[in-house]
Amino acid sequence: MEKANLQLAFKAWAVPRGYDLTETCYGDFLHLETRSAWLGFEAAHGEAGCRPAGQQLYARIKKTSKYAHQTDKLFPVRVGKAPYDNFVVHGGPGGLYALRDVSFYVLVDDKPMRLT
Repeated sequence: MEKANLQLAFKAWAVPRGYDLTETCYGDFLHLETRSAWLGFEAAHGEAGCRPAGQQLYARIKKTSKYAHQTDKLFPVRVGKAPYDNFVVHGGPGGLYALRDVSFYVLVDDKPMRLT
């Protein structure tokens, strides 16, 4: 997870738990408890943290899809149980897509490789 996304994820986790997110002028957290929580969060979710084995699956909405207006960018997805029809692709701006609406990718050397 890149640093900016990791920081956003930490803040989303920390706010409901009452952590004080006041930062110093150097970008560190002012309060010791928050700083300690951040270090633990970073260790767990950062480069050395617990991650599922394998590659992250990405999708891009096909230009022919009725959802094509939502984005033309890649977004991380997972494939899971469909709540209805064949909407098994979870993630992205719409939250749920049918297989017919997306193309799948993985990143190889930080470049998208389309899966067929």
